[in-house]
Order: sequence, then C-alpha cells, then structure tokens
Amino acid sequence: MIEFVVIVESSADARTATKLADRTLVQKIDWLDPEMLQHLYQWSGLEAGTENSCWKNINQIIDNFQQSLGFRPPRYLGHRKDGALKADGAAVSELWDENLKS
Repeated sequence: MIEFVVIVESSADARTATKLADRTLVQKIDWLDPEMLQHLYQWSGLEAGTENSCWKNINQIIDNFQQSLGFRPPRYLGHRKDGALKADGAAVSELWDENLKS
C-alpha cells in the first residue's frame, strides 16, 4: 500500500487537504471509485501511527528520530549576503541557479 505523508499547520488542514485530494483523484481517474481509495493508499504523519504531522512539531519529531534511529538531518547548503538559508531557501536557490544555466 502506498503511504502519503501529510505535513500541515493543523489537523483541520489535514482533513481538508486529504479530502480534496481524494475527491480530485476520483473525479480525474475514470476507473477509480471512492470505495477503492482505502485499499490503494493511506495518509500518515512522519511518526508511526499518526494521521498527519504539524509543522510546529517538526523539530521535536527530528529530535526523536535522532535519538531513536541515529538520524542526521541534512545540512543546508546555501547562503546569500544577508546570511544562511534554511532548507526551502537553499532548494529554491539551487533550482534558480540551475535554471539560469539553461
């Protein structure tokens, strides 16, 4: 079974996003019936047994993974004149640089 990880601001956002995704899939894929969805994939959070993860808890979740699994989060490789970028800024900067080369 396919598992999609849901990271949101609140549980209400998770309910809205997953229901919207379910409805969109059923509308766009002719052979897909709503009753089939539960057998094809599931929504989950980053931690086992959770339905979603909240952004406000990401640092705590990373700390738990570091302690229990020895997980090492990636370093953020990116910076500008005004300081280091976080993950999203580094990713955007990398994409921007690649597009400029094209």
